[in-house]
Amino acid sequence: MLKAIAHCRPAVVFAGLLWAATTVGAGPGQRPTYSRPGSATFPVTKFQLGRLEKQMFALVNHDRQDLAYSVETHGQAQPLKWNDKLAAVARAHSLNMAQNGYFDHTDPDGTTFSTRIIATGIPWQAMAENIASNPTVTGAEASFMREPPFKPNHRANILSVKATDIGIGIMPGPNGNLLITQDFVATPPASNGGGQ
Repeated sequence: MLKAIAHCRPAVVFAGLLWAATTVGAGPGQRPTYSRPGSATFPVTKFQLGRLEKQMFALVNHDRQDLAYSVETHGQAQPLKWNDKLAAVARAHSLNMAQNGYFDHTDPDGTTFSTRIIATGIPWQAMAENIASNPTVTGAEASFMREPPFKPNHRANILSVKATDIGIGIMPGPNGNLLITQDFVATPPASNGGGQ
């Protein structure tokens, strides 16, 4: 079963942890910026963020198919379908975290990830969300996958055999990190259409 929220704290990847920090955002008409410690700040375009999201999508599906994890998936984890509605929800959450200086599944107004996903109208049987703060998508995904197997955590959400669809949203965050949201749903068999 997909887990509602993963609660563990490896490295720079957290779930459900309030993180107060200076935000790196953009005002009206401005591009968000991304800076790494010790490097110049440079603009991040929608295209660049989209490429990072697709890179993470490929990493998630690679992990789901990796024979190293077949004991957990019993070889039954199918590649997830990209879902544009879920991606829009994930992007909005990552942007909200960046602009409002928090790091949690629940925004400052009390809106939870399940409320955000339900509002899309996507049919679902189960849902889950992973969030990360990491300088790279490969580092974030590796941190997720280093978590203990057979536990209700980020790794379990990624490897869930029930998950059918995913949306990923990435925004520049403070301190040179990317704020990453992965939203998962298991759609009912009759509505299993995915990439809307």
